[in-house]
Amino acid sequence: METAIRWSSRSTVEEQHFLLVNIAEPTFIHCRVESYDGGELKYDTISTKGNVPTFRAFDWSSHDESILAVGEWSGSATVLKLDGEQSSPLSLPVKSQRPVNAVSFAKTGLLAVGLERVRNDSSLHIWDVEHRVLASSSSPRRTSLEPVRKYASSEGITSTEYFQHQPDTLVAGVKGACIRLYDLRENTGNPINQFPTTSVHNISIDPLNENYFASTGTQKDTTIHIWDRRVGSLSSAACLGSGSGQNAQSGPVIEYRRAFELPTSSALPYIRSLRYCRGESGYLGALASNGDFKVFETKQTYGSRTNELDQSISMNHGQSSVQSKLRTERVHHFAPAADNQRYHRVDIPHIVAFDFTNLAGPKGRPSALAVHSDRSIGVYELQGRPPACALSTAGHLIGSAIAYGPKAGLSTQDDVFTSAGLLHVMPSTKSPVEKPSTASERLDEPTTPRKELVQKQCHERKERPSSRENHEQWFEDYYLYRIDTVGTALATLDVSRRRCVQGYLFDCQKNMSLNAEDPWLRDMWEWIGRAKRLAVEESLIVRGIDLSYLGVYNIWNDDLGKSNQALSMNIAKKLSVGTEKSIRISGMSGNPDILYAIEAICRRLDLPDLTSVKSSLPAHRRLCLHLCGFGLSREELDASTEALAGQGRHTKAAALALAHGDLKKALVALRNGSTSTHRELSLALAGFSRGTNDESWTSTIASIETSIPSIDVYALAILTYVRTGSWPSVLAETYLPLYYRIGVALLYLPDPDLTTYISTLTTECIHHGDIEGLPLTGLSEQAVPLFQNYILKYHDLQSAILAISHTSPRYFPSPLVDIWRAEYRHRLNAHRLFIPRVRFDAGATKLSSSATASSNGSKQQSPALAPAARQVSLKCNNCDSALDRNPAHVSSTSAPLAPPTTTRTAGSIFTDHRAGTVCPKCGKHMPRCVVCMLWLGMPDPHSKGGAQASAEKVGGDGKGKGRGRQLMQDF
Repeated sequence: METAIRWSSRSTVEEQHFLLVNIAEPTFIHCRVESYDGGELKYDTISTKGNVPTFRAFDWSSHDESILAVGEWSGSATVLKLDGEQSSPLSLPVKSQRPVNAVSFAKTGLLAVGLERVRNDSSLHIWDVEHRVLASSSSPRRTSLEPVRKYASSEGITSTEYFQHQPDTLVAGVKGACIRLYDLRENTGNPINQFPTTSVHNISIDPLNENYFASTGTQKDTTIHIWDRRVGSLSSAACLGSGSGQNAQSGPVIEYRRAFELPTSSALPYIRSLRYCRGESGYLGALASNGDFKVFETKQTYGSRTNELDQSISMNHGQSSVQSKLRTERVHHFAPAADNQRYHRVDIPHIVAFDFTNLAGPKGRPSALAVHSDRSIGVYELQGRPPACALSTAGHLIGSAIAYGPKAGLSTQDDVFTSAGLLHVMPSTKSPVEKPSTASERLDEPTTPRKELVQKQCHERKERPSSRENHEQWFEDYYLYRIDTVGTALATLDVSRRRCVQGYLFDCQKNMSLNAEDPWLRDMWEWIGRAKRLAVEESLIVRGIDLSYLGVYNIWNDDLGKSNQALSMNIAKKLSVGTEKSIRISGMSGNPDILYAIEAICRRLDLPDLTSVKSSLPAHRRLCLHLCGFGLSREELDASTEALAGQGRHTKAAALALAHGDLKKALVALRNGSTSTHRELSLALAGFSRGTNDESWTSTIASIETSIPSIDVYALAILTYVRTGSWPSVLAETYLPLYYRIGVALLYLPDPDLTTYISTLTTECIHHGDIEGLPLTGLSEQAVPLFQNYILKYHDLQSAILAISHTSPRYFPSPLVDIWRAEYRHRLNAHRLFIPRVRFDAGATKLSSSATASSNGSKQQSPALAPAARQVSLKCNNCDSALDRNPAHVSSTSAPLAPPTTTRTAGSIFTDHRAGTVCPKCGKHMPRCVVCMLWLGMPDPHSKGGAQASAEKVGGDGKGKGRGRQLMQDF
């Protein structure tokens, strides 16, 4: 190798530096990039460092561009300054002369020097260049310079590299033996990890994912290995010191055999340089001696998103192979070999050196600088991958205008966010919804192309859009057409994460406040809050039959679900006393036990009687009305109408009073209004109460209807009833909120019509994923397909799993819900929201708990959802077992420390004072503290002599007190 190049990791867009090295004539040239025209790179020289001794290895400091180090043939390492000729070089000598194979800087100023093997001397020296060495260089006694650490006695070091994010950790290749990882903070001289291999040259660490590093073989071997530092012969200083280290053979996660083709010439190639990309993780560049340049693109894949490291990487102990989820995505072949006649590369300048930059190239991809044989410098940019982009939960792409501009057939006049070229790319083909909708009733949205189409189609069919269609239109307008800036687009992508950070979990009141802009989600959480309160108070449990979280459809059809635990308990109870009557789980219409339970619940909740319609199941209607927020008593109706009127929602208060048959209260609510619409409605309602119904009256109602805004659906409902005098005609108006239509149907429809109406509405809500239908389905099995379609349409997995977690798996198991729960946990982990994820796990486990009767008659909570496994445990350094003092968790084969005749004390594994300070399985002592060098652990006060030993350890009476005081003073 005659030439080398190194890119400065401190380079920015405004200032870009690199180091050009002439090895044949030892010279270092510090350069600054001037321009790049797509061909050759233009640069200026900042400084030149000549008169450098002949060297075998060099490294450029990443924390100070003016410092570099070279390793000489004599074994000395010399530290040079690039910014001036006055400063004399600093030589770091060795006792035994031998060639230096590798030098490397850490960002803390430490310098690692790897030497050839010599007997009875270390070959890996660690120098403190920034502090100890520079301070000693100012004194006349420079011969007293000594490394701060020495490793690898009587071994040869071929390559060294520091971890950037862990500058106290060093990886070194031991010639012909292995790759080792050293922790410089330990003074034992033992490695913390080891990989047996002969591929110990050109070690390179991925700076963006330091779990992986690569190495190459000998000069005649073109094999490349990629290693995972988490998988190896794990050992610590304590283990190696006690002789209990594990010699687990671990191989590379990826092996590229014959990474380069054999040339047509007789000279065999070797790998000259191996470098990881600085701008993007997983890109490994390799340069052969014949100019062949390749970049291996690797990616990480996981079999299960909930797996931990030990599940994503499987090891075969005793074999030199490891099955990893790291895979090769693509191999970029930039420049074939210089003598490869297939590509007509003969006599064409080839690449002799390269290094990756930390900046993107002209096309926004990771790039590398390459020096050709004619001394020209070129830029090689990775190809084949799309530019940076972001995908919202609604499926709309935010990307670069370079790839999604006019060349793709898109208009950029209305879609450009900024002058930087960001585009909002909508799908070119989009299947319209069956019934296009208008704007939301609560938001004054600007006119959009989709809204104009919706209004046109609604005018053609001469009907207003339904409440579900309003929800769909609101979602389109709020999350799509309101995006006009980059900040708005990013906010759209960040909805679920932002809600999670704000505490979006299982508190229904808080969830309502966090979704104040979405009235449909707010109404959903209001219903869940009401159902949750009844479930906590156990108001819906009678004789073991639990009706908690069930909807109108379930109550009316006596359908308690196929897996209702409470009903199963009731059946078991009946069978235990000899009752032979069988109870149907699904479709139990007219079952006396269910009827008795519902009547008992109505008496317990003191629900008002039903007088508006004759029914064979009045208790069912009363309970269904209570579940959907209707069927109010006179006092509750007064309070609700006054509260709504106080909020300025007079028409809703009047519609609620009118549905409950209180015409006088509806008139009062409208007369207290301040708008002309309220006065007109009050006049219309007063005329209806007097029985007026002629042609002039009909024309008057029609003129009033044209003056009412379309967003005031309750005013339109009042006019519909005034015009027709029929509640079924009001039910036909689908623009009304679903809960209002359900309440009106329960109050006025006959039993057969009510059954058909409820079944039809439930089917439609499930099909369209309409969360307004939650009062119908409840949080039962019918809610699972409803939420499934809701997720497909609105891409809101977060709300769906938080809602359904109240009942699954407590009342019914569902594999689909388990998948949603695992996916949501993965999303929280991906956003690094670990604390909210733990709170979600704890809350979901608590919600899955059901009360079970114990032997003493008390109730115990048994969760149906298994708690998450513990992620932190203390293990013994000797036997690798958990330091668990519970006798049930200790192997029966472990020998007791005390004689067998001694009686054990309750709560203690061992009988003497050592209990609590030794491993309960093997009896070995716990490790020492790295600060005070005392043994870890605390003697068990319940054991024999344990209280006295504990008092002495913490500084009790007598000698223990003085010893404790002295330890604190020393500390």
